[in-house]
Amino acid sequence: MGKPDIRNGKIMHQRTPAFNALHRTRVPECYDTAGLSGTGRRNPKGQRHGLLRQFSVISLCLVCLCLFACAKKTPVQDIRLSGPPVGFESPDFFVANLVPRNQNLKSWTEMAPTLRKSLLYVKTRAYDDVAIQRPGLRLTYGDLSRALTRLQELLPRLDAEPRLFLEHFNWVEINGGVDYSGYYEPTVRASRVRKPGYTQAVYLCPPELKRKGRRGKFYTRRTIEEKQVLAGRGLEIAWVADPVDSFFLEIQGSGRLLFEDGTSHYINYDCQNGHKYKSSGKIMREKGLLKRGDIHEQRQWFGKNPDRVREILNENPSYIFFRPGNSGPTGAIGQTVDAWLSLAASRSHIPLGAVVAYGVNVPDIQHGRVPVRGIGFAQDVGGAIKGNRIDIFCGSDERADYAASHLDAKGPAWILTVK
Repeated sequence: MGKPDIRNGKIMHQRTPAFNALHRTRVPECYDTAGLSGTGRRNPKGQRHGLLRQFSVISLCLVCLCLFACAKKTPVQDIRLSGPPVGFESPDFFVANLVPRNQNLKSWTEMAPTLRKSLLYVKTRAYDDVAIQRPGLRLTYGDLSRALTRLQELLPRLDAEPRLFLEHFNWVEINGGVDYSGYYEPTVRASRVRKPGYTQAVYLCPPELKRKGRRGKFYTRRTIEEKQVLAGRGLEIAWVADPVDSFFLEIQGSGRLLFEDGTSHYINYDCQNGHKYKSSGKIMREKGLLKRGDIHEQRQWFGKNPDRVREILNENPSYIFFRPGNSGPTGAIGQTVDAWLSLAASRSHIPLGAVVAYGVNVPDIQHGRVPVRGIGFAQDVGGAIKGNRIDIFCGSDERADYAASHLDAKGPAWILTVK
């Protein structure tokens, strides 16, 4: 299954202009050919010119070396800072400002592995089976397969010919736009044994909850936490230092546990207790505690009010159980998700396997907000993903944490189908 209750930039190593200039510059000979007599003897005037030219070249080299040294210390500009802010715009305008670096790619060909994951998924479905049917949109898995195959064929040409996106695909707009949010892979401090400072358990899925055909609901979060009904049953994967970290680990659906000896282990979503998810941000807004209620604002409030953490968190009855994993976050298509390419969406609005053009102004830790126009793939779902919402997988670094914790904005989106 995909992640449940869903709520980096690469450094491009390029030779600096100063470095290129040094390699292109040919050091001239000391004597200008114009300063040589027909017999090859030195011409005093030519010698003066030659010495001046030699001095100039040496000075230029020294300046270039200084510039090169400085260039190595200059931070690389954020590679997603290209293009005007995203608005509700035409496909033509979107494509005119669509570049792979907006998704931390050097070339469109780099999305090939992610594309293949979707193609593998749709090929497990019957070609004529309906992937989605709602007013104005009916797509079979064959339609999705054709779009993915066509995009795969075009990848080598798209860097030079971006208008192929328009020439080969119908752009089916998501009416009313999309509410964008983000998720990421968190790293949480943990211990293999319960001890002071590490008292919040992360649980395996209880056997009775895993039984095939189970109906009804399991214990609520309040019962699990306040009455400790699962403690001592050998279901503990680990104990974490901060209950807020554990809660947001559930929201993300997967992550890494970082142990005191420096080792780390993946854990992935396994099952859920059957109770409806209630957003902690919504709970806090309803109580008048927060204005926005994004994850960053919640963390700040919890840090200042540790005595009210349980009160707030336990009002969300939903509870997520995990299993040990061998890799990062896994989407609903059974494949690991990829930063800025994998999208979580509601199956009733965007089918798994669809190619999606998406655009949103993303919060950035250095620049406030940056425009991201991208080509993504519907590869995940989530209990909190309802209606016209897309959750973008942002990665696992500090920038991903910031973007996912702050992203709550509207923007355009289109499903791409073959003409």
